[in-house]
Amino acid sequence: YGLVSSTQRRVGPTTRVMDSSSTVYGTKGRLFRFTIEAHRPLGSQLQTFAQESLRVLTDATRGWTAQGRYRLRRIDDPRRADIRLLLARPPLVDSLCLKANLHTGGQVSCWNHEFASLNSDRWFTGALSGGFRSLRAYRTYLINHEFGHGLHLHHAYCPRRGALAPVMQQQTGGQDGCRSNGWPYRR
Repeated sequence: YGLVSSTQRRVGPTTRVMDSSSTVYGTKGRLFRFTIEAHRPLGSQLQTFAQESLRVLTDATRGWTAQGRYRLRRIDDPRRADIRLLLARPPLVDSLCLKANLHTGGQVSCWNHEFASLNSDRWFTGALSGGFRSLRAYRTYLINHEFGHGLHLHHAYCPRRGALAPVMQQQTGGQDGCRSNGWPYRR
């Protein structure tokens, strides 16, 4: 996916969005346009957040585009985005989630039908229960899970003890007997 531009543009009172657009990732399926944004107090994290998000979202073998159901394109205009991927501090995440009647209690992330709001505490420290082999593995899950809601996917459940958790299973608080997993598809 190449290097992400370090140029940033303010959008609204609280977020910064990564400038410029990307090519379309994936060859078949419904096209979803998305932005990568950071809550303004976390603006210095936007470059790192964007690089990690693009690594995850553009993975051709394990990411959302791997099975031909979805195509993705990063854009820089939030008004045209289907999904706004946002790294934000817990109070903003709570406020955005409450708009969808979701109570995150300063602890977790959510999708509110506009923003895939990622709680910065989870981003920096990982899952509440552990269960992931690394912070990077947890971040992969966090991005894919909330982005998956933007793709109109609902929660899934552990199919059986010891199985790989579906990415749409809520795993921040534990895996209910499954093994942690951050990818929609496995190689």
